[in-house]
Amino acid sequence: MLRNQRLSIVMNMPKHNELIIDPDVAALFLPTDYNHLRVIRENIRLGIAPSPFPEWNGILMDRLDEYYEYINAGVEIKTQPFLFSSKNTMLAGICQLIAADIPKMTPYKIYLIGKQYQYHKAAYLNKELDCPDKRLSLEELKEKYTKDIHPSVVEMVDLYNVAAGTIHFYSRYAAAIDLIREKNSGFASLILSERIHIPKKELVRMCDLSASELEELMARIEAEHLQRITLSMIPGHVPVYIEREKPHLDNRILPEIKQMPKYDPDADVSSLALTVPSWSDSIRRVRTRTDMSAVTPGAADRLIFELGILENNIQIIKHELEEIAKDVE
Repeated sequence: MLRNQRLSIVMNMPKHNELIIDPDVAALFLPTDYNHLRVIRENIRLGIAPSPFPEWNGILMDRLDEYYEYINAGVEIKTQPFLFSSKNTMLAGICQLIAADIPKMTPYKIYLIGKQYQYHKAAYLNKELDCPDKRLSLEELKEKYTKDIHPSVVEMVDLYNVAAGTIHFYSRYAAAIDLIREKNSGFASLILSERIHIPKKELVRMCDLSASELEELMARIEAEHLQRITLSMIPGHVPVYIEREKPHLDNRILPEIKQMPKYDPDADVSSLALTVPSWSDSIRRVRTRTDMSAVTPGAADRLIFELGILENNIQIIKHELEEIAKDVE
């Protein structure tokens, strides 16, 4: 959707301390990690100005908690306006940008894809964007993709390389998460942050639970340090027992016990240190080989946004590593 619908970025960055925290935008982000908040507060203490905050029509699009911290500290901030054809296309764009940074199909990425489809479809039905395959009839689309295809899902099928039916299921999954969030926002965060695992189909059953039942289940998770919820744990579930013949012990094939590799606490950091030089090479290559005057506003928009996210993450991990180095001295 962003490939065709993202409009050019407005490059002027005015000062603005009254951005709108829209609940639809806030629902797309996981709670901020405490260490991240600590870095933000340290930056404020040191007088480090934040990078411009992205906004559309006065609505903050990202880094909500960072914005809160700087505003509460009385710091003047700058904004980076973006242009979208509607709120639906803006929300779908946020979903796509976040999902692009998640390599694995985690519950959070599934939720984002589901929400992107919901907003994408709403924008299509409201004629706020054109279908990329509008030259094809619905019958031709069904023949090209699948019988349950809808014009608004065509680009997402190609973007995420999943079937249209899977995207429809992700939309139902996202709707289930939203229903749970209305009753217990903490429980929804546990699921999306993978602190508790619930099979996707069983999650839908949880939508019928009352707020008190969700609180009861959440209390049990915390008390018993549970990491997985099964159907039998859901209040109101009546188990059905099926008698199965037990295999004879002598006929069982015992699995080979494999030796687990020794844990290396530096493995991920060392891997990142080897990867970073390739980022620098890529940036230098773009600067030396690309005619910047010929780059389209849309491509510049996407790279500016991604570099802003990268800059923020670099600042966070650099601060954490510096704290470790100080402890050694």
